[in-house]
Amino acid sequence: MRRREEKLDRETLKKIAPQYIKDLEALGVDIEKLWDRELNAFVRKKNLINRVGKEEFKVIQTIGRTVRAGRWKEKYVTEPLRRDFLEIFGSEENFPNEIKKALSLQEIDSLTLHYLKRKYVNGWKLKNPEELDSLFVEHIKRPEVLIYKQGARFILELNRKIAVIEPPHWKITFYELEEEFSSYEELARSRGWDRFTIKLWQLKQKLRLL
Repeated sequence: MRRREEKLDRETLKKIAPQYIKDLEALGVDIEKLWDRELNAFVRKKNLINRVGKEEFKVIQTIGRTVRAGRWKEKYVTEPLRRDFLEIFGSEENFPNEIKKALSLQEIDSLTLHYLKRKYVNGWKLKNPEELDSLFVEHIKRPEVLIYKQGARFILELNRKIAVIEPPHWKITFYELEEEFSSYEELARSRGWDRFTIKLWQLKQKLRLL
C-alpha cells in the first residue's frame, strides 16, 4: 500500500481522501495539518480519535458530515402545523398558498416544517426554505458556536440561535431560544439534559498536529 501511495501526487491523494477527512475539510479544518509526511497519506482515523477523544471526534465529524452531505429529517405529520396556523390566521381560507400546499400533504420534511414556522410564527424574513438551510449551515460552521449534547443529538448555540443535528448527518431544526432563558446552558440545566459543552474552535484546535 505504501509503495502504491508514493506513486500518487499530493493533489490526487486529497481527491481520494477517506470520508472522515472530507468531513473535516467541509468544516474548515486545514487538512494539510492532518498529513502524515512519513507515510505520504492522511493521519488514520483511530489516531485522530486518540488525539481528540472519541466523543469529541464524533461531534466534529457529525458537524462536518452535515455541512458536506446533510439532509433534513423527513416525515413530519402536518396536522399539528395546521393547528398552529389556525391560531394565527383564524381559518384555512386565510392561509398563504405555501402553507396550503404544505398542508395538502400528510407528511413533510423538517426543512419545510421549520421554514414555515420561522416565517409565519416567528416572523423571520425568509424567502424560501433554501434560505433557512443556508442559515443553518452557516451557523454550525461558526467557530464560536457552543456545542451541547441532548441524548444522541447535538445542539449548537450562538447568539440565541439554536441548530439541532442528529447523527450521522440529519438536520432537525433551527430556531431562537425562548425569552425566559438567558442561554441554552440555562435551559439544559433546568431540564436535566446532558451538557457536553465545547466550542467548535476548541475541537478544531485539538486536531492540529504540531
